[in-house]
Amino acid sequence: MFVRQEETKTHMVNKMMGIAWIAAIVAGMGLTASTARADKVTITVGDKDIPAGPMWFKPAKPLDPQQYYYLSGKDADLLVQIDKEDRVWWWQNKPLKAGQTYTWELLVAGTGVNPEPGGLPARVRKAGDEQVDIKISGKPFTTLVFKKSDPKVYLYPVIGPTGEPMTRDFPMKDNPAEKEAKRQDHPHHRSLWCAHGDIRTEDMTKPGSNYWNEVKDAPIEKVPHQVLTKIVGQASGPVFGQVIAEIDWINEKGEKDFSEQRSYMFLAGEDLRIIDVRSVFKFDQKDVTFGDTKEGGIVSVRTAITIDEKGGGKRYNSAGKSGEDTWGQPAEWCDYVGKVNDKVVGIAIMDHPKNYGHPTHWHIRDYGLYTANPFGLKDFTKDAAKDGSHTWKKGESVEFNYRILLHQGDTQAAGIADQWRLYSDPPKFTVTEK
Repeated sequence: MFVRQEETKTHMVNKMMGIAWIAAIVAGMGLTASTARADKVTITVGDKDIPAGPMWFKPAKPLDPQQYYYLSGKDADLLVQIDKEDRVWWWQNKPLKAGQTYTWELLVAGTGVNPEPGGLPARVRKAGDEQVDIKISGKPFTTLVFKKSDPKVYLYPVIGPTGEPMTRDFPMKDNPAEKEAKRQDHPHHRSLWCAHGDIRTEDMTKPGSNYWNEVKDAPIEKVPHQVLTKIVGQASGPVFGQVIAEIDWINEKGEKDFSEQRSYMFLAGEDLRIIDVRSVFKFDQKDVTFGDTKEGGIVSVRTAITIDEKGGGKRYNSAGKSGEDTWGQPAEWCDYVGKVNDKVVGIAIMDHPKNYGHPTHWHIRDYGLYTANPFGLKDFTKDAAKDGSHTWKKGESVEFNYRILLHQGDTQAAGIADQWRLYSDPPKFTVTEK
């Protein structure tokens, strides 16, 4: 295999971890070298470079889920991983240059094969009855928390590419720095979560159940809350980790308003960590209205206090606005940039073009609250005549997708605009079976 001379120590460590994956595969499954299945994968890049990052394609025909595969190219062999939709994923470590044609072969991994990792390997493991831990290259990334005593299902902590947490600790953990800075406000802001403050299922003209706020010391069964009923999918691998959970939204009467299937896919390169979030709301019991309120976010984040503007950070969006001018505005993406332990980092969130209400409005505050909310038009537009509420009928469903990027450097250095192109309009690969 071709090995580049400029490989860093970190890259070599990750390469060895990739080889360890193959060794484990071969030992566990008795694979041998095989060329029985080979797809030719080709792309001719247009007039703009395609940035490094996660990429995928659909194979010529469904792959054998019991096999492991890699892409063999001119400069490297890269491990790939197949998701439940039969998409083949890998992390492209270098940009694909404009005007160039690239060709790979998709081959079965076996003995004598030493592919490089197509990303950093992820491991997903349930730890007890109320959490699932996610690690990247053996180091903590985040934990899916679903405590019976908490009214929300959420990710905490969220560790960025520098190895430091990027979301606030409170209320999950008492952080002296947050207390000293008087930043232990809004106890319902739980790191990275999903909630809405007005869910109507009876009289659609009046405010309904508030899944956004939390009532201190109230019995969980007496307040609107989310219950994770089942982990329906879980994956670890050389490219991504994934958790798929069924979550019921239970109102203050103890009745289920609707169910949600929430998927988190975790990917990482050297300077970038990504969480792809998918929420599918299924309205099987009744009609459901998401009321017009700013108090909500299909994806919601509370940043670390040194990232937010009160702590010296800055808000930016895809429309070229910054600071307070980003609040309530529609945008394809937002990016919150600040420092953690003197290193410049950021949290960018991207609203998929097919989402309801795209481009979404953003409830993004100077104190670090940061949500994608397509419903709160009265507040965001400051026009009382607007109505952003929406009703889904019994039997309907709706799907929301977002990409969260935890990056080093500022918005420009991290190439967030280019990453938006990669997410919103994925590269089109031509795949043929040889």
